[in-house]
Amino acid sequence: MYRISYTVRTPQQRRVTRSLAVFAGSSKRRLWDGREAVCYEFQRPHGRPLSLLRSQIVEARPAALNNRGQLVLVESSGPRRSLPRSMSTRTAWSPPPWSAG
Repeated sequence: MYRISYTVRTPQQRRVTRSLAVFAGSSKRRLWDGREAVCYEFQRPHGRPLSLLRSQIVEARPAALNNRGQLVLVESSGPRRSLPRSMSTRTAWSPPPWSAG
């Protein structure tokens, strides 16, 4: 389970949204200009799908539910680095390793 932060872009504004989701794999989709792009597929609560382009993903952090049913972000073993603000200099997100859920 992951907390996914992703962008929703419109000509007027750029908004970052966060969702709790389980990684379900990747697929290729055709863009409006005819090029193919890799999409990452996630399942949100209640089975709602979420399909994101690599450029839309800002951050993906492992998460779990504690015994009270609250979302808890899992700490990584290494130091956490902040992402560059510029979309052009940001490195591409790679999918997480398969997990049992």
